[in-house]
Amino acid sequence: MIEEDIIQKLQKFGLTKYESLAYITLLKLGPSKATDVTRESGIPHTRIYDVLSSLSKKGFVDIMHGTPRLYAPVNPELVLERLKKELIEDIENLKKAFEYLYKETHGEELPEIWTIYGFENTVERAEYIIRSAKHEILINTPFEFLKQLRDAIEKRDDILMIIVSNFESIPKWLNEKGNVILAKSGEAPWLMGTWIIGDVNYALFFGTLPENKGKERFYSFWAKSAKLIQNYVHWFYTMYFDNSKEIKGLEYDKLSKPVVLTHIRTVITVLKSIGVDREIEVIGRFLKDKTQVKIKGRIIGFEYTPLTANITIETEKGEKLKIGGLGSYLEDVEGEIFLLY
Repeated sequence: MIEEDIIQKLQKFGLTKYESLAYITLLKLGPSKATDVTRESGIPHTRIYDVLSSLSKKGFVDIMHGTPRLYAPVNPELVLERLKKELIEDIENLKKAFEYLYKETHGEELPEIWTIYGFENTVERAEYIIRSAKHEILINTPFEFLKQLRDAIEKRDDILMIIVSNFESIPKWLNEKGNVILAKSGEAPWLMGTWIIGDVNYALFFGTLPENKGKERFYSFWAKSAKLIQNYVHWFYTMYFDNSKEIKGLEYDKLSKPVVLTHIRTVITVLKSIGVDREIEVIGRFLKDKTQVKIKGRIIGFEYTPLTANITIETEKGEKLKIGGLGSYLEDVEGEIFLLY
C-alpha cells in the first residue's frame, strides 16, 4: 500500500493530512525531534508542533520530555486495536440509537430482510450466525452444506445446537460434541430448504444447493427480526425436527449450568430428553398487564403440539403459571429467556 492510500485511510479515522504524514514519518524515523519530522515530511515548521501535540492527544504519539524533546510513534498494533474498539463501540451505539428512533415512531423493532447473492457470501453469513449466537443455534440443511460449516460448528462448545440433516452416519466431529442434538431427516421434499437460526437475532434461508457453486447464480435470504424469526423457529420444529428421527441426544450433565435458551420449543425439546422435573428461571412479561417479570420455579408439565408450546411451573410461593414463548397470548407469561438448571 502506497503512502497516499495510508494517509487517506488514516483521515477516515479523524487524522488530518499533516497528522497522518507526521505519524508515517515517525514510523520510518523512530523517536525524532520536531525539526527532523519537518525536514523528512515537508510539513511547515510553523505547523509541526501543533500537529505533533494533536497526535499525542489522539494517542498516536508519545512525547519524550528532555533536551531535545523527542516524539515517538505509538506501536501501530496498539493504535489500530484501539481504533477498532472505538469503531465497534460507535457502531453499536449508533445501532441502538437508530433502533430507538424507529421504535419511538413505530412502536416495534426495525425488521431487516435482505437478499444475499453468491454462494460464498451465503456461507459467510451462515458462519456469522454460528459465531455470534449466544444461546442456541437451529440448523436444517443437507449434509453437503453442513460440511461447509464444520469449522464454525466445531468451535462452539458453549451453546446448544440442534441440527437436522440427511445423515448417512454421524460424523466424528459432531458425535464428540456433547452440546448437540442431531436428527436424521425423513424423505420429505422440504429437506431441500435450509434454515440456520441463531437465538432470536438472525436467520438465513435458501432452497436447493447449486450444482456448480462457481458459476450458477445463487441467492439466499437473511433476516433480523425477533417476530419473524419466532415464526421460523415454529416451522423449524413442526416441519423439520418433529418429522425427523433423533440420532444423537444431548449430554446435558456435561453442559455448564444454567443452560440458557430463547425458544420455548427448544426448552421442551431438551425437557423431553432430560425429564420435566427441573428448576428453571424465566425472564419475560405477564400478558395481562405487560409488566416485566423474573420467575423462579420448578417445571411440572408441558404442552407441545403443532399449534401450542408451553410449560407449567410451580413457583417458590406455590403459584402455578403457564409460560409460553415470544408471541404467546393464551398463557400467563410470555417468556423471552429461559435458564434451565
